[in-house]
Formats: sequence, structure tokens, C-alpha cells
Amino acid sequence: MKKVLLAMALVLTVTFASAQSKAVTDAQKAIDKAVATSLNPKRATRPATWINLAKAYISAYELPTKGIEPGFDQMLLKTILKDQQVLSSEQMTLPQGHVTVDTYSDKKLYYNDYGQLVFYIVTKPIEENLLGKAQDALLKAAEVDTRGSKLEDIKALFEQIHSYNYDEAASYYNLGEYEKSTALFEECLGNYDNEVMQKIDTLVIYNTALLSSMSGDNEKAERYYKKCLDYGYYSEGNVFSNLAEIYRLNADTLSQKRALEAGFEQFPDNQGILVGLINLYTSTKEDPQKLFDIIHAAQENEPTNGSLYYAEGNVYKELGDFEKAIELYYKSTEIQPDYVFGVLSVGVLYYEQAMDIAEKADSEFDQAKYDALVEQYNEALEHAIGPFEKAFSITDNIEIQKNAAEFLKFIYFRFRDKSPEYLAAYEKYNAFLAE
Repeated sequence: MKKVLLAMALVLTVTFASAQSKAVTDAQKAIDKAVATSLNPKRATRPATWINLAKAYISAYELPTKGIEPGFDQMLLKTILKDQQVLSSEQMTLPQGHVTVDTYSDKKLYYNDYGQLVFYIVTKPIEENLLGKAQDALLKAAEVDTRGSKLEDIKALFEQIHSYNYDEAASYYNLGEYEKSTALFEECLGNYDNEVMQKIDTLVIYNTALLSSMSGDNEKAERYYKKCLDYGYYSEGNVFSNLAEIYRLNADTLSQKRALEAGFEQFPDNQGILVGLINLYTSTKEDPQKLFDIIHAAQENEPTNGSLYYAEGNVYKELGDFEKAIELYYKSTEIQPDYVFGVLSVGVLYYEQAMDIAEKADSEFDQAKYDALVEQYNEALEHAIGPFEKAFSITDNIEIQKNAAEFLKFIYFRFRDKSPEYLAAYEKYNAFLAE
């Protein structure tokens, strides 16, 4: 019986391999035919010849993952890939969390704990550099398309190549291979920054800078962050704080200071910039009053901008003056009633204080001192209720509402036996989060 089962397994394996092999052979034949056509002097003058060559390369690139999309269920994909054998399945821990990896002869599929495909990596392409070869073919197509009759078709294929390179770069980022991800993001830039497309993708420039830094190439990261600044892309101020960190690592204090102060003037509520400036002024013995001078000047110019008072509150929080921070957080929402982050931050600050007290209580063995800490813990949580309730009520942003509701659910659950109102409030937010 074992011999029969083994024989059946071998037959199935050969069948799977045969089906894959035929598809690969057909794709290779299509490339070879298109290449041969492009070598014909007469055919080489036609844009369609080079477009067809690009399409052959792109089709070959698509083949290993045809029909596969992130988000698909593992069992569904096994059905889609029924003609392909899973060689192994293993658990891995990646920078983004735990995954299950199914290995095939030409690819690896990475699933999350819910059995959904997160990303994939092609391990055995039909040819190397298929998308690069496709781009070269498209550039040639544009060169011979003197009337521009095929320009839109060529651009559409460039967009397709750009999308594939971006997705692959993101996959290698998820895998933790930052150097490979950086190289692919640079390929993305080339898919746009050429004589045909003449486009700039500032998000990809930022990603290239970020991944360059993560892979240890700070020189390249600095170059791309400066490009972000040249094109006016700031990522809510993160470009300034990230560039300043590179200067800090290079012991270039003057450039670090300039980057942080320039960023702070435009993005005073960016936490990375704020913390960077406070640390810089502390290490260089400079007066943090400079931060307040910058903020106060901005407040004079925009007296109804709540984010500027919120930023000032953040400075006081980082300096340990929680009372002043709370005052300014409230003021930010007071002068700009739809600015939810001020009042939300009051709730978060009280909640963080409660968690700090809880940590102290956990290591306290004296009963009287422990009881006193528990009382302080409860008081801090109760102080957080009002701000979180207000934050929930004044915003239409569902994510912020969910955030406030999570805190309120936790607090009201603790006090649910204190009164019917507290129990009802717990049930309200529990139901909201369950929707």
C-alpha cells in the first residue's frame, strides 16, 4: 500500500512540475520570439515591436504569481495553485510580526496569523531583471515612435512596471531586507524619471531615503531626504527629523540644529522634531526658551491655530511640566473647537500617569503604600474620563473615536460596579467598538 501511495505522489509531483514547466517554456518562447523580431532591421523601426517585447517581459514577470493577491486566504490560494506543490511550510518571525511561509519551487508566500496572504517573494524568476528589460524596450519604443501614436500605450506599461517594482520593494521591506527594498524603490524612481514619463514620485523618494537609512547607507539617505526637501515633500515633518538624525550620527551639530529648527517652524506638533530639539538643546546646554520663542511668534501670526498651543503643550510635557501641558492642551481645543488632539492628549496624559502609578504599585509590598497608590491610580483614570468623552463627541474621525472609545471602555470597565451610569457607559463603548 505504501508503495502505491508513493507512486501516486511521484506521479502528482511530475504532473505539477510538468504544468509549471510548460507555462515557463511558453513564456520563454514568447520572449525569444519578441527578441528575434526586434533584431529584424525592418521590424525594429516599429513601436509595436518593442511594445510587444516589453509585454513579453512583463508577462514572464507576472507568471509565478499569476492569480495571487495579498489578502487572499491560504486555503483559497492552495486551490488556485493546485497544480503547484508546497515544498515546505514553516513559521517565521519578521520585523512586522509572526508569519507562516509556504515555499513553492519559484516563490514564497507569507501569511499572517489569520491565514491571509500578506506578501510574496519570487525566488526563481524566468529571467533576471525582467522589468528592467521591459523598461529598456519601452524606451526604444518611444524612440522609434516619432509621431507619438503609441505614447499612451507606452506610458500605461511604464505605470504597470512602476506598480510592480513598488509592490516588490514593499515585500522586501516586510521581509526585513532593507538594502534590496532600497534598490527596488530606486528602480521605481527610474520608471517615472525618464524622457517618456517625466514624473516624480515624492513618496518613493521618501521611502528610498528611509530604507537607505534603515540599511545603514546614511550617505544615500541624506541625498534622498534633501531631494524630498527640494520637491517640497515633508511627510508631516518627518523628513526634517530623519535628516537631523543623520546629521547627529555624523556629529554635524550645526546641520542637525538647522534641520530641526526649520522643521519646527513648519511642523511644530511633530513629536520627532520636538524631542530632537529638546535633546539637542539639552546636550549643547542651550536654552529651551528658543522653542517657546518660535512657538509664540507663530501663535501671534495664527492666534486661532490650535495646533500651535498643542505644540507648546508637548514641549512642557517633554520638560516634565504636566500641569502646564494640560492647560495648553485644553486651550488648543478651546480656541479651535474642532481641534480634537488637544483634549485627547489630556486624556492620554492622565492615562499614562495612571499606568506609571500602576507600575509602582506592582512593586510595592507595603500594604498602606500600595492602597495609597491604587487610590491615586483610580483618581488618574477618573480624570481621564472627561477629556476622552469630549474627544469622542467633537470629532467625526472614526479612527480617533475608536481610539478614545478604547480608553473609555477600559476605564469604565474598571469602575462598572461604582454606579449604574458607569456600567451603562462601559456597555455603550463596548457596543460601539463591536460594530
